[in-house]
Amino acid sequence: MKEKNNSADIILIYPPLSVNERYGRNVGNVGGQQPPLGIACLAAYLRERGIQPLLIDALAENMTTQDILEMIAKYKPRVVGLSALTVNFNRAIICAEAIKKSFPGLLTIIGGHHATIMPRETLEENPCFDMLCIGEGEVTLFDILEKYNGYEYKDFLKDYKVLNSIKGIGCRNNEKVVLTEPRELIANLDILPFPARDLFNMEKYRPLPDQYKRLPLVHLTAIRGCPFSCSFCSNNAVYGTKIRAKSPQRLLEEIKHLIKEYGAKDLSFWDDTLTANKNWIREFCSLMIKEKLDITWTCYAAVRTLDKELLVLMKKAGCWNIFSGFESGEQKLLDLLNKGITLDQIRQANRWCKEVGIEVRASFMIALPQETPQICRKTINFAKELNPDYALFCITTPYPKTKLFEYARKYGSLDLDFSKYSCWEPVFVPFGYKNKEEILAMERKAVREFYLRPRYIMQRLRKIKTFEDFRRTLKGLRIVIGFMFGGKT
Repeated sequence: MKEKNNSADIILIYPPLSVNERYGRNVGNVGGQQPPLGIACLAAYLRERGIQPLLIDALAENMTTQDILEMIAKYKPRVVGLSALTVNFNRAIICAEAIKKSFPGLLTIIGGHHATIMPRETLEENPCFDMLCIGEGEVTLFDILEKYNGYEYKDFLKDYKVLNSIKGIGCRNNEKVVLTEPRELIANLDILPFPARDLFNMEKYRPLPDQYKRLPLVHLTAIRGCPFSCSFCSNNAVYGTKIRAKSPQRLLEEIKHLIKEYGAKDLSFWDDTLTANKNWIREFCSLMIKEKLDITWTCYAAVRTLDKELLVLMKKAGCWNIFSGFESGEQKLLDLLNKGITLDQIRQANRWCKEVGIEVRASFMIALPQETPQICRKTINFAKELNPDYALFCITTPYPKTKLFEYARKYGSLDLDFSKYSCWEPVFVPFGYKNKEEILAMERKAVREFYLRPRYIMQRLRKIKTFEDFRRTLKGLRIVIGFMFGGKT
């Protein structure tokens, strides 16, 4: 958060949530944290149209709800917007309830991932929210603010003819929730301004040790949507399966902007899969090679999109690390997840990355539907066989409105306390496991067996070439210790 003047038309808030809460255990002060680009994109779009926003990332600023109330009192906005994922949605509720109590005439809007996948439930169960934005928020939020101009708070909420003319929102009509027709997705992402990172205190952010090679690192997105439909992913509810991408030329402009304004030396692409469109990624890499920028980058990529020729090109363009979801060492569970890949395809993609010199960050899921501890051991052994540079062992979290959520109700017991939906808490216990404690024991076993192998330790030590490499290794060790021995929060 950067304060520029003493007034704001709207304050956009990412609610408080500690690092230890996010990871469900004590990992010290080395947990990764990056600015919430969602509200930064909204702020940039509004600012370009003459609306003055203020951004509050309560997580990065270590702000309490009381701190947020004091900022609202100071800047006197007419509108407050909150954005939340499933895991911190309860914090958004607490914050909104406090805002309503202190500022009852303030229009309060909720948006973000959780509100999008559960719009009706969000409004029906939480009267602290006046309105809700579904999906992409730039155009919808501007439409709300433009129509709200000149209205008093109560009059605006009573004028349902006007409210119903705004696409992609939820509101109440005589205490009944009304959802308006969906808004069309933004077809051309090149028309959007760069996210308003200048409204954050960028010095507050730090990446996880496996996400950067050089600092400063800046994260960004190039694509909205994912063409695949993995049963555990709810992102398609926000962006759909039709992908839209910034043009490679526009993306290159943003990268040059990040180098100039923030001294970026490393980039982290947070798109679901940067390699979904082969022609696009090839053109982007060719531009990066031609420009000869002194910058390296990491990305997420689905196994089914990779081939060795492409990886060679990505490496030449500066890519040094790829995050892929390998998920399981049991084929029937990969099929249940609708991954569309085989164990041999995973082996091949992993081998190609190693051959061209790109590090691999691999994710695996523990306690899937139909899984037993014996099957989980197959996944642990598969991870050790592949020997990626980093392995992430996530506890299966069936998010609402996904196929996995339906499977969880069929194949085990499910805890509906969404504040635990962080991928690190056993909210789902398959019938093949005795209890949550057995799941946590398998998670510790996976981390211990993968990271404490002499082969892996020597592999990491050989990669220490600079003092920054040494620091990254120590931070990574602290996280591993946290997952093996860190107390639950």
